[in-house]
Amino acid sequence: MLSERFYGVGEPLIQREGDTGVAAEAYLDLIKAMGCTAYRSWMHLTDILKDPATPDAEAAKAHTRLLDRAAELDLEVTGMSHEWFLPEGCRQRTGHAVPKRDLTEGSLYRQTLDMMEQSWCTMAKCFPQVSNWEIGNEWNINAFLQPDGFLDSDMSVPFTADEKLDIAVDLMYFAARGVRRGNPKAKVVSFSPALSTPWLGGSLPDYLPPMYGIAWTLDQIYSRIRSGRFWSDNPDDYFDLVAWHPYQMSTNQQEKDADLFLHIQEPDNLWKDYNDAAYRVMCKYGDGHKQVLLTEVGFTDCGDQEREERQARYTQKLLQIAAELPYVRTIFNFRLLNETGMLKKAGIEDNQIGGLAEVYFGFFTEPADGCQPRKKALVLQKAAGSMEDLSAAGLRVSQMKREKSRGETA
Repeated sequence: MLSERFYGVGEPLIQREGDTGVAAEAYLDLIKAMGCTAYRSWMHLTDILKDPATPDAEAAKAHTRLLDRAAELDLEVTGMSHEWFLPEGCRQRTGHAVPKRDLTEGSLYRQTLDMMEQSWCTMAKCFPQVSNWEIGNEWNINAFLQPDGFLDSDMSVPFTADEKLDIAVDLMYFAARGVRRGNPKAKVVSFSPALSTPWLGGSLPDYLPPMYGIAWTLDQIYSRIRSGRFWSDNPDDYFDLVAWHPYQMSTNQQEKDADLFLHIQEPDNLWKDYNDAAYRVMCKYGDGHKQVLLTEVGFTDCGDQEREERQARYTQKLLQIAAELPYVRTIFNFRLLNETGMLKKAGIEDNQIGGLAEVYFGFFTEPADGCQPRKKALVLQKAAGSMEDLSAAGLRVSQMKREKSRGETA
């Protein structure tokens, strides 16, 4: 039996408001029109807070407006951040970085953990509308967990896979404490691992399909928690729900980066086993009763019409398989909108993370193109059982942009 929150969508809507000129909350009508009941919101600590204890009034107001509308539409919200604050003495003040792991009281590392706890306490207290807080994103790869100063030209050595996972356990524990101080009713979601290939900073053996990196990472996390060498040997002290990103990717390890998203086959029992393997790890460590959020999954077609058609069929198949996984609470489809407008505005058409592939995950076009449903939006709508006219809903959103533009001109 499907969870009543099974169908969801993720999109950084506050960011898109600034890019497209359409109020963030207006886009939620498209999510509702597809029949979805859950929304994953990008809510970076460093975008919303001035410091770990102080919300930025304007940023908090914008997110409150979005979250209040989500509540009106009965969309369960999972808030996610993959940015945090660093203390004075570090080479940088914010980002995906931490100083060298040093558990000595007062060290820069311990100060970072304390700031993480306080930041999440402030966030959870500020936004009681958020039911679930996803406290980290893909910490098993170098892009999202780095040494302080990693991006400096004179410091290019990343953390090892073991170092990243030691740190991830620390970060989860302190983030969970913060969320529970700020809002005891909110659920804490684990950081969301994805593929764990060596060239991205993981240690999954090359002979395994890359998406088994999720199960490999979870086993490493759970074994650390249960070892008694960390802050608690009880997974409940780290998270209430478990998250991962089960993209369907190429099994050819020779293909790098965007190719992993493009040279793919139709989802089948192998995709199912990626997820079942991760759940088997949960059961191994006594956590089989916990629900799972598939916090990102989707397909990109790079604007190719034939690929879009094929991937709509893949979306249908993937949703069907996911619906048979009894441990899944929500599958968050990535993402609501195409991102072509942002790239053109910035003049970096081919330099976005993931290149052109990053542009075409959207279920709808952008307002400049009428917010029209793409083929996979119709597939998701049918699976969710909605009868809304998605084209009409999209036009209403795009007209909001045009009306705002006329008002500004006048």
